[in-house]
Amino acid sequence: MNHLRRSFSNIILQKNNSSKSLIPLCSKTRLCHVTTNMSSEDVPRMHLEKSINHVTLLGRVGIDPQLRGTESKPVVVFTLATNTNYKYETGEIRQKTDWHRIAVFKNSLRDTVLEYLRKGSRVYVEGRIVYSEYNDTKGTAFASTSIVANDVVFLGKAHRAELDADTEETS
Repeated sequence: MNHLRRSFSNIILQKNNSSKSLIPLCSKTRLCHVTTNMSSEDVPRMHLEKSINHVTLLGRVGIDPQLRGTESKPVVVFTLATNTNYKYETGEIRQKTDWHRIAVFKNSLRDTVLEYLRKGSRVYVEGRIVYSEYNDTKGTAFASTSIVANDVVFLGKAHRAELDADTEETS
Protein backbone atom coordinates (compact mmCIF):
# COMPACT_ATOMS: atom_id res chain seq x y z
CA MET A 1 0.00 0.00 0.00
CA ASN A 2 2.82 2.44 0.83
CA HIS A 3 4.37 1.60 -2.52
CA LEU A 4 1.12 2.65 -4.26
CA ARG A 5 0.92 5.90 -2.28
CA ARG A 6 4.52 6.70 -3.21
CA SER A 7 3.82 5.91 -6.85
CA PHE A 8 0.79 8.16 -6.99
CA SER A 9 2.39 11.03 -5.07
CA ASN A 10 5.40 11.08 -7.41
CA ILE A 11 4.93 12.00 -11.04
CA ILE A 12 7.73 10.59 -13.13
CA LEU A 13 9.04 12.77 -15.91
CA GLN A 14 9.54 10.99 -19.17
CA LYS A 15 11.50 12.74 -21.85
CA ASN A 16 9.22 14.01 -24.59
CA ASN A 17 11.12 15.64 -27.42
CA SER A 18 7.97 16.97 -29.11
CA SER A 19 7.05 19.31 -26.23
CA LYS A 20 8.88 21.84 -24.08
CA SER A 21 6.03 22.35 -21.57
CA LEU A 22 6.34 22.51 -17.80
CA ILE A 23 5.72 19.25 -15.95
CA PRO A 24 5.50 19.06 -12.11
CA LEU A 25 7.41 16.44 -10.14
CA CYS A 26 5.74 16.06 -6.73
CA SER A 27 7.11 14.33 -3.66
CA LYS A 28 5.44 12.98 -0.51
CA THR A 29 6.05 16.32 1.22
CA ARG A 30 3.71 18.01 -1.28
CA LEU A 31 6.56 20.16 -2.57
CA CYS A 32 6.59 20.19 -6.35
CA HIS A 33 9.50 20.62 -8.71
CA VAL A 34 8.74 22.19 -12.06
CA THR A 35 10.94 21.15 -14.91
CA THR A 36 10.99 21.43 -18.66
CA ASN A 37 11.52 18.62 -21.14
CA MET A 38 15.21 19.32 -21.77
CA SER A 39 18.24 17.17 -21.24
CA SER A 40 18.97 16.27 -17.62
CA GLU A 41 21.89 18.73 -17.46
CA ASP A 42 19.66 21.66 -18.52
CA VAL A 43 16.71 20.86 -16.23
CA PRO A 44 16.03 23.76 -13.83
CA ARG A 45 14.23 22.81 -10.61
CA MET A 46 11.98 25.05 -8.57
CA HIS A 47 10.34 24.24 -5.27
CA LEU A 48 6.68 25.30 -5.51
CA GLU A 49 4.61 25.28 -2.39
CA LYS A 50 0.84 25.63 -2.10
CA SER A 51 -0.23 28.80 -0.29
CA ILE A 52 -3.39 30.82 0.22
CA ASN A 53 -3.94 34.56 -0.08
CA HIS A 54 -7.70 34.99 0.26
CA VAL A 55 -9.59 37.97 1.67
CA THR A 56 -13.34 38.14 2.27
CA LEU A 57 -14.88 41.48 3.23
CA LEU A 58 -18.44 42.60 3.90
CA GLY A 59 -19.03 46.31 4.36
CA ARG A 60 -20.11 49.63 2.91
CA VAL A 61 -18.54 51.55 0.05
CA GLY A 62 -16.79 54.73 1.24
CA ILE A 63 -16.39 56.59 -2.08
CA ASP A 64 -17.92 56.21 -5.51
CA PRO A 65 -15.72 53.93 -7.64
CA GLN A 66 -13.15 55.80 -9.75
CA LEU A 67 -11.47 54.76 -12.98
CA ARG A 68 -7.69 54.95 -12.65
CA GLY A 69 -4.62 53.49 -14.29
CA THR A 70 -3.75 53.80 -17.96
CA GLU A 71 -5.75 53.17 -21.10
CA SER A 72 -3.94 49.86 -21.62
CA LYS A 73 -4.18 48.85 -17.92
CA PRO A 74 -7.35 50.39 -16.44
CA VAL A 75 -8.36 49.76 -12.84
CA VAL A 76 -11.39 50.79 -10.81
CA VAL A 77 -10.72 51.67 -7.17
CA PHE A 78 -12.99 52.36 -4.22
CA THR A 79 -12.80 52.17 -0.44
CA LEU A 80 -14.72 49.76 1.76
CA ALA A 81 -15.49 50.22 5.45
CA THR A 82 -15.72 47.20 7.76
CA ASN A 83 -16.61 47.41 11.44
CA THR A 84 -15.43 45.54 14.51
CA ASN A 85 -17.62 45.69 17.61
CA TYR A 86 -16.09 45.35 21.05
CA LYS A 87 -17.23 45.76 24.63
CA TYR A 88 -15.40 47.55 27.43
CA GLU A 89 -15.28 46.08 30.94
CA THR A 90 -17.74 48.83 31.94
CA GLY A 91 -20.29 47.37 29.53
CA GLU A 92 -19.95 50.16 26.99
CA ILE A 93 -20.08 48.88 23.41
CA ARG A 94 -17.84 50.52 20.81
CA GLN A 95 -17.29 50.09 17.12
CA LYS A 96 -14.00 50.42 15.24
CA THR A 97 -14.02 51.05 11.51
CA ASP A 98 -11.27 49.77 9.21
CA TRP A 99 -10.91 51.14 5.68
CA HIS A 100 -9.76 48.97 2.79
CA ARG A 101 -8.65 50.06 -0.68
CA ILE A 102 -10.28 47.81 -3.29
CA ALA A 103 -8.87 47.50 -6.83
CA VAL A 104 -10.83 45.82 -9.64
CA PHE A 105 -8.90 44.76 -12.76
CA LYS A 106 -11.25 42.16 -14.35
CA ASN A 107 -12.90 43.71 -17.44
CA SER A 108 -16.58 42.86 -16.91
CA LEU A 109 -16.41 43.24 -13.14
CA ARG A 110 -14.59 46.56 -13.46
CA ASP A 111 -17.25 47.94 -15.82
CA THR A 112 -20.14 46.74 -13.64
CA VAL A 113 -18.62 48.18 -10.46
CA LEU A 114 -17.93 51.52 -12.15
CA GLU A 115 -21.45 51.79 -13.53
CA TYR A 116 -23.61 50.52 -10.66
CA LEU A 117 -21.73 50.71 -7.35
CA ARG A 118 -22.20 53.87 -5.27
CA LYS A 119 -21.05 55.32 -1.97
CA GLY A 120 -22.93 53.75 0.95
CA SER A 121 -23.80 50.54 -0.90
CA ARG A 122 -23.36 47.30 1.02
CA VAL A 123 -21.08 44.86 -0.82
CA TYR A 124 -19.33 41.54 -0.36
CA VAL A 125 -15.79 41.46 -1.79
CA GLU A 126 -13.60 38.42 -2.37
CA GLY A 127 -10.01 38.83 -3.46
CA ARG A 128 -6.39 38.78 -2.41
CA ILE A 129 -4.25 41.20 -0.43
CA VAL A 130 -1.42 42.94 -2.26
CA TYR A 131 1.39 44.94 -0.67
CA SER A 132 3.31 47.43 -2.78
CA GLU A 133 5.50 50.47 -2.54
CA TYR A 134 5.47 53.72 -4.50
CA ASN A 135 7.45 56.98 -4.54
CA ASP A 136 5.89 60.43 -4.40
CA THR A 137 7.15 63.40 -6.44
CA LYS A 138 9.84 64.10 -3.82
CA GLY A 139 11.12 60.53 -4.02
CA THR A 140 9.78 59.49 -0.61
CA ALA A 141 8.79 55.81 -0.50
CA PHE A 142 5.35 54.88 0.79
CA ALA A 143 3.87 51.46 1.50
CA SER A 144 0.47 50.62 0.07
CA THR A 145 -1.95 47.79 0.83
CA SER A 146 -4.83 46.93 -1.51
CA ILE A 147 -7.36 44.19 -1.99
CA VAL A 148 -7.45 43.01 -5.61
CA ALA A 149 -11.06 41.92 -6.09
CA ASN A 150 -11.90 38.66 -7.83
CA ASP A 151 -15.61 39.13 -7.14
CA VAL A 152 -17.86 41.93 -5.90
CA VAL A 153 -21.41 41.05 -4.88
CA PHE A 154 -23.94 43.89 -4.54
CA LEU A 155 -26.07 43.32 -1.43
CA GLY A 156 -28.33 46.32 -1.20
CA LYS A 157 -28.86 49.97 -1.79
CA ALA A 158 -27.01 52.82 -0.11
CA HIS A 159 -27.80 53.87 3.46
CA ARG A 160 -31.19 55.55 3.77
CA ALA A 161 -29.47 58.75 5.06
CA GLU A 162 -27.21 58.84 1.98
CA LEU A 163 -30.20 58.38 -0.31
CA ASP A 164 -32.18 61.09 1.50
CA ALA A 165 -29.23 63.51 1.25
CA ASP A 166 -28.90 62.83 -2.48
CA THR A 167 -32.61 63.45 -3.11
CA GLU A 168 -32.53 66.71 -1.13
CA GLU A 169 -29.58 67.99 -3.20
CA THR A 170 -31.35 67.26 -6.49
CA SER A 171 -34.67 68.82 -5.37
